[in-house]
Amino acid sequence: MFLLILLVSLSVQENAAQKDLSQLDIENYTSCEKFVENSTFDPKSVLDIDWQIFYFWNPNFEESYNIKFSIPSDVLVDRFRVELDKEIHPPVNWSNSELFLESTIDFSALLIKTNDSGIFKIVPTLAFEYRNTPIMSFALKVVEPGYLGVLNCRFRLCYALAPANKMPHYEKLTEEAQKLGFWNDFGRTHIATIPPLPQIPPEPYEMDDDNEDENLEIIHQHHDIKFL
Repeated sequence: MFLLILLVSLSVQENAAQKDLSQLDIENYTSCEKFVENSTFDPKSVLDIDWQIFYFWNPNFEESYNIKFSIPSDVLVDRFRVELDKEIHPPVNWSNSELFLESTIDFSALLIKTNDSGIFKIVPTLAFEYRNTPIMSFALKVVEPGYLGVLNCRFRLCYALAPANKMPHYEKLTEEAQKLGFWNDFGRTHIATIPPLPQIPPEPYEMDDDNEDENLEIIHQHHDIKFL
């Protein structure tokens, strides 16, 4: 499975992800346009910071990781342009290359700004090896007190990040993530754990009514469990 929110790498992985996400009704999820509405993205606000994910709006479980942004050099942008220009459809304006992203999961990408402040085309370095790598749109937004939101425009799945040395208190992770102004049906903190499902006795059920009621109560309690 590909990285559902932050980045999409291989086209094969994207197709697999589409199968998992095809049943989601995303119409009421926060769109990229709504996400960046009334905000202006300053690329300097994200530079040279070790960003760590503290909240996921994602139906699939992922572990937290870190990302870092820098200004791409002319040499780097020129390599993308020379090797990939004919491969990118629709074409991009390489002169609008604004940020270069690196991560602790060995993923890096060039971010090309669009006409909407905070919305970027993502060109991953894996495109040098895999020519069918999809080019997708992501929205970036920084809110007080210095949190970064990264939103996948296609699937409307999002990450909340903070500087690794200024992570929110664990009791306020959900509250702080809500400051980004994103919503979908999913949401969990980076420290959330999913308890194992309660065991249901195999048939035939050899128990009296009191024991059966007790087992049903355990199952109901499990479905009411919330993430930490």
